[in-house]
Amino acid sequence: MNKASTLNKSHQTQHFVIIVAAVAAFGGLLFGFDTGVISGAILFIHDQFHLSPFANGLVVSAVLFGAFLGAAFSGHFSDILGRRKILIITSLIFGISTIGSAIAPTVFWLIFSRIIVGIAIGIASFVTPLYISEIAPQELRGTLVTFNQLLVTVGIVTSYLVDYAFAAQGAWRLMLAFGVIPAICLFLGMLFLPESPRWMIANGQEAIARKTLKSIRAKQNIEDEVSAIKYSLNQQHGNWRMLFQPWVMPAIIVGFGLAIFQQLAGINTLIYYAPTIFKLAGFHQSATAILATLGIGIINVIFTIVSMPLLDRLGRRPLLLIGTIGMAISLAILGLSFKFGGHSAALKWMALGSMILYIPCFAISLGPIMWLMISEIFPLKIRGLASSLSGSINWAFNMIVALTFLSLVHFAGKSGTFFLFSSICILCMFFIYFFVPETKGISLEQIEENLRAGKKSRHIGV
Repeated sequence: MNKASTLNKSHQTQHFVIIVAAVAAFGGLLFGFDTGVISGAILFIHDQFHLSPFANGLVVSAVLFGAFLGAAFSGHFSDILGRRKILIITSLIFGISTIGSAIAPTVFWLIFSRIIVGIAIGIASFVTPLYISEIAPQELRGTLVTFNQLLVTVGIVTSYLVDYAFAAQGAWRLMLAFGVIPAICLFLGMLFLPESPRWMIANGQEAIARKTLKSIRAKQNIEDEVSAIKYSLNQQHGNWRMLFQPWVMPAIIVGFGLAIFQQLAGINTLIYYAPTIFKLAGFHQSATAILATLGIGIINVIFTIVSMPLLDRLGRRPLLLIGTIGMAISLAILGLSFKFGGHSAALKWMALGSMILYIPCFAISLGPIMWLMISEIFPLKIRGLASSLSGSINWAFNMIVALTFLSLVHFAGKSGTFFLFSSICILCMFFIYFFVPETKGISLEQIEENLRAGKKSRHIGV
């Protein structure tokens, strides 16, 4: 094969892998849309059903409880059925339950439907990056897995646009119903995508896996990758007991730790309650508060795009450290603005400015990298199980933060609440420094080999 044809094949395979990642990332769009749409819809749901603060929190957090269940109990099924089939099933669950939410005649119906929506989101939240990481070549893994996070942010912005479009009419049912569209896109797209070759080799489908690898790798000889996957599989017998083996613990510490810190750093107080926060800061009209929130969502998309090439150039650790420092500073500024701003006109602009600083810092660090790393660091035989447990922990803390945020504001005050989140970001920075490895440019099999060799936490990717 001459140089020109080799180069042409390289471009074709790279384009195909990008298409695979982009289609699968509609799972992230589901995730983003439904977690974001409630921020505007809840203003009108509250008025229609005359919700108490606790009931308000239940409507918001019902999807989070479902996501916790979906992530916690689907990991084993993703290892049995495969990543592709699970995503197809997920899209169907999401579409049906979204319609149920939109037509809900009672609060109970709405909460139950949103729990089912959450189950679909919880499954998609970890299976999508897992699937992409197992499809992607190691040199592009960070960029391609971050397609998922990019679609999460696009989903959030889309939800804000939908909220704003229907805010004047208070049409919260139409806000929720728009979630059917990404569900249809994911379902139709996944029908044409291949299964993860790593999963196929692990499940006795080596011939099909080889064919898939040839279609998604620029190099003709894929034997080294196949051999590495088979060697990795031969070293282990995958079941839940493997989670407790000493050599796996460094990965467990990193995966579970990042999942917890991503939520305790306060991101979803801004996603779910941004309009509420802006109202507290002085943006009194619901439509104006939603519009300000839309600006935050657009910034999130822009800086997620910025982060994509940086993940495979600068690496995971530098971006995590830079991002958490910036998040700590911006949350401290937000706390100071509420403490000393009083009811002045400057308060709302200080609040907006601090959130504009926070979102880019999150978007280049904990936002994409937590989901990326839980798809990288676990051994293949339990990757689905361990990733799902990390995802379920993330959703559990997401739910805790969502349920307690307004109560925390009531008891600790607005400034005290954001000072607390700022302090947690500082703790997260130390956790990253001492425990989180660099996995840039390293194959999934080499990361696993380093774990088995007994390398300590922040060296397992080296």
